[in-house]
Amino acid sequence: MSSDRLIQSDNSSTSSLMDWNKASQLNEKEIGYKKYKFDSLTTSQFWAYCMGHMLNDLSAACWFNYLLFYLKRIIQVDFGSYAMLSGQVADALATPMVGYYSDRTKTSIGKRIPWYIGGYFVIIFSFLPVWNGNLILDWMNMKDNTVVQAIYYTVFPAIFNFGWASLQISHMSLVPSLTCSRSRRDKLNSIRNTFQFIAVLIVYVTALIFFQLANSTDGTDSAQAFQYLSLICVAIGTATSVFFILQINEPKLTSDCSKFARTLLRILKERQNGVSNPTKAAQDQKITRTQVQDEQKNTFSSDDLQKSTSESQIDGQGNVKLTDVEFTDDEGEGSLHKQKANRGSMSEDVHDWKEWFSQMAFYRFGMVYMFFRLYCNVSSTMISFYIASVLKFTDPDSEEVKVPIQVALIPLSLYIMSVLTSASLSKFYQVLGKKVTLTIGTVLCLLSSSTLIFLNEKNSYFMYVVSPFIGIAQAITLNTGITLISDVIGLKGSSGAFVFGAYSFLDKISSGIVLFFCSYGSVLDDENLVRWLTVLVPSISCFAGCVLVVTAPTKKQEDNVETEQKDERRTKSLVDELAT
Repeated sequence: MSSDRLIQSDNSSTSSLMDWNKASQLNEKEIGYKKYKFDSLTTSQFWAYCMGHMLNDLSAACWFNYLLFYLKRIIQVDFGSYAMLSGQVADALATPMVGYYSDRTKTSIGKRIPWYIGGYFVIIFSFLPVWNGNLILDWMNMKDNTVVQAIYYTVFPAIFNFGWASLQISHMSLVPSLTCSRSRRDKLNSIRNTFQFIAVLIVYVTALIFFQLANSTDGTDSAQAFQYLSLICVAIGTATSVFFILQINEPKLTSDCSKFARTLLRILKERQNGVSNPTKAAQDQKITRTQVQDEQKNTFSSDDLQKSTSESQIDGQGNVKLTDVEFTDDEGEGSLHKQKANRGSMSEDVHDWKEWFSQMAFYRFGMVYMFFRLYCNVSSTMISFYIASVLKFTDPDSEEVKVPIQVALIPLSLYIMSVLTSASLSKFYQVLGKKVTLTIGTVLCLLSSSTLIFLNEKNSYFMYVVSPFIGIAQAITLNTGITLISDVIGLKGSSGAFVFGAYSFLDKISSGIVLFFCSYGSVLDDENLVRWLTVLVPSISCFAGCVLVVTAPTKKQEDNVETEQKDERRTKSLVDELAT
């Protein structure tokens, strides 16, 4: 479920504005001018968006890490595999539908927020029943009724995943409507992904506490430990979601973003066409001063904080740069899009969602995202069974089913390393590039997974050494996959929800099918099967995703140089009147 991290590159371009394909790396300290405004996000709204996906992140961490383990091993429900499959199929079907209809929703509170609110309530009233099914069915005196059990453990997971998809798609597709700044959007996505890992850490730390209590003499039983864990996740997720709903005023933020983008668009179009209009120039200067004044009123008081609210879009002569500005289709009005290359994106401009099906890069990087999500999801799910069945941290002869604390402790060390790696990925991208960084992550995945073949009950302690490298590999591959998603979306704000939905469809349906067969019947009771499934499925998935990225077509170097020189001549001096 990411990123999320929903979500991370190359495509040929014939336009003369290739510099849209590069992020402008400007040193703000060298710029002695006021910054141009690209959105009206305040501090609280910025952080509200970044935290708005935590309910999904928390529930997803429980779902993939512990649901099958809880159903199959703790309360021993025969329909555990069907619960996972029904949930993933429902999610796969819901994501494109939510994406399609949310693009066409028009309400007084926006087009994404209604789906977010609806998804929140669906999650709350379906997630808890899945983890408390044994109590509810026992209260209904139907605990031994296999028909009722089958219906219960297929319907509630399906309902939950519909709500999960609604919240995910509405949240991820909101970014293009909040700001027209490329680096601002990247920052929102990056911090949102960081909160995803924080959510996972919360789940593991909480699980570690409850599992330790469950193993104590006077503690609670293992089933209650999972039930309390689900309650904690819902409580924290509710707090962050309510904060998001109260802070994000979608109509105002979208209107402001569109206003700023249209102003920039008009200036850029005139300069590209060589138009010099003194009246327009004076108007642009006035608009710029007004936006700077508004920014000073609506953002932070300190200079350091103000830097995070607006973008350095002015060069050394005080001119607005093209490279970090992004427009949606509605803002672009078509003419500018026909002249420019899609910065860093892997497909040409798409003005309608149906056009995506004619873009080969759309399929390629959809598979990339699917494989990397499959790698993380299967690895997270199977590692609990690997710890209990292969490494045997619990007594197999014990009459009472216990959950070993290593089921939380080992993944906790894994995710701590993931967080640390994620925080440093941007530097690796700058030094090594995305493809090289991804290749390194894939090699780590293959090496760490291969090590699991040789571990057993006698050398189980070595798992504490291997798990951090698994965390590094997961962080590199998943974050890079999400970055490629953003590269595919590019400037396509109006059809962005469809792309997120389509890619999430691949993620859900593949994870559901693979996990169903990995847990069907008595598969998880066989030690050797658990070992090889934990090793082979994630390794093959990660390797396939890396191959698709590395073999993606690249632009010709000479074309890059030529178009870069042309674009530099156009952007070096946009308008003198924009300088303060």
